[in-house]
Amino acid sequence: MPEAVAPQEAAPAAPAATAQPTSVAEIVKAEFPAYDKDSTGDLSKTEFSTWLIALKTKSDPAAAADQTALSTWAGQAFAQADADKSSAVTQTELTSFLGG
Repeated sequence: MPEAVAPQEAAPAAPAATAQPTSVAEIVKAEFPAYDKDSTGDLSKTEFSTWLIALKTKSDPAAAADQTALSTWAGQAFAQADADKSSAVTQTELTSFLGG
């Protein structure tokens, strides 16, 4: 009779890579402090535009060629994101604006 072979143990799972935020709310929460340069808890038009332009040029590097169009686009986005018209965008407003 053949000798029974013990089943091999499964290899241990590879350590998970550092967890990346996946929802819009998680991304906003994680990245907001980096763009809130004055630590007020909201984004000025300049801070908001810096973040939005960084996102746009990361997803579409060719967009960086037309700074005037980017600036106009970011200004229009700020006006939409600033739901309470306080001249600043909160984390909640940004999350809502980005579809979270």
